[in-house]
Amino acid sequence: MTDPIAPARSADLAVPVALAPTPAGLLKLSVGNGSPATLPDLTAEAVRALGAMREEALQYGPLYGIDALRDGLVRLLAEDGVRTARDGIIVVNGGKQALELVARALLAPGDLVALTAPTFLTAISIFRREGATFLPIPLDGEGMRVDLLEAAIVARRAAGLPGPRLVFDMPDFHNPTGVTMSLDRRRRLLDLAEAHDFVILEDDPYRRIRFEGASLPPIRSLDPTGRRVVGVGTMAKMLAPGLKVGWIDADPALVRRIGALKMDGGSSPLTQRIVADLIASGRLADITRAITAEMRAHRDALAAGLERHVPALRFRRPAGGYFLWGELPDGMDGDVFAEAAARHGVALFSGVHCFPGEPRRNTLRICYSVCTPAELERAAEALGRAYAALAAG
Repeated sequence: MTDPIAPARSADLAVPVALAPTPAGLLKLSVGNGSPATLPDLTAEAVRALGAMREEALQYGPLYGIDALRDGLVRLLAEDGVRTARDGIIVVNGGKQALELVARALLAPGDLVALTAPTFLTAISIFRREGATFLPIPLDGEGMRVDLLEAAIVARRAAGLPGPRLVFDMPDFHNPTGVTMSLDRRRRLLDLAEAHDFVILEDDPYRRIRFEGASLPPIRSLDPTGRRVVGVGTMAKMLAPGLKVGWIDADPALVRRIGALKMDGGSSPLTQRIVADLIASGRLADITRAITAEMRAHRDALAAGLERHVPALRFRRPAGGYFLWGELPDGMDGDVFAEAAARHGVALFSGVHCFPGEPRRNTLRICYSVCTPAELERAAEALGRAYAALAAG
């Protein structure tokens, strides 16, 4: 007899590796959580939301988000050159829900999604659950190899195969590699979207966590039609993840389609009001600057520790964001190294989980956001011991 409550696909119940609990007592280099040192005191904003604004904050929220926050996001995006309006914004429960809703709105089973290899591991799971197939594209120090994307699309067309429906990327301080896409490649990617009729999904949670160098314009800001690029943002990295406030910025027609798929009765107006007031008062910018300064110190501590204790690990020092991508010597397996690291008191992810196809097995995704600089030094020392044990056989 068929079990009436059995899932159609048991894989749908698998816990994504990024959501798996970290064993107690380990130093966490595994998850992109906020640093306890930078979690802001939001008492004043919460008191106003729960007091003077309680009729708004304690009711069901509007489907597209409260107007004060949508208007605040319009102003925030304008600082980056993105031209949008209230009807182009829908507030969602964090960046992952944004990706889920965009994928549901744009993808049908069998559609092709082009993305970097490696890429954000949760995005792989989201697109896979919509039935997508993948076109992995390598990346280098300037981001996605747009020339290789173009060559792959041309080859597929010549073979009678469809090109991608969607191209997904995190152009600023890419998760997991920390790389930032060059301006030339941003423009070229937009040209390809127009020439080959695909949508760019630009996920940009880290762009304001910049340690050095000049900021580059979002791809969304370069789109003259406003219809080729869908922007996704979140307050998780530049404010606090527990607020669960994210947004989608897109053509209003697509925003309405996404709204029809959003079945949660509206995101929390309580946390939306808190964020709206932080934007209006200017406090959000102050908090983001403090987080950036703290993350710079974390980055520096981890990089110095790895250079000292694991000199065989190859990595590029990121100019922003939360992640560092490491490559072990050829022949050393990231899964095996992660297990050895745990035995030495450190939790981190093998990079194999970040590939939509055949992975490079000697890779590591290392997050420096949670541990203090002193803890990161201890973690690097422990990783050195783990490496020495593996190298010795």
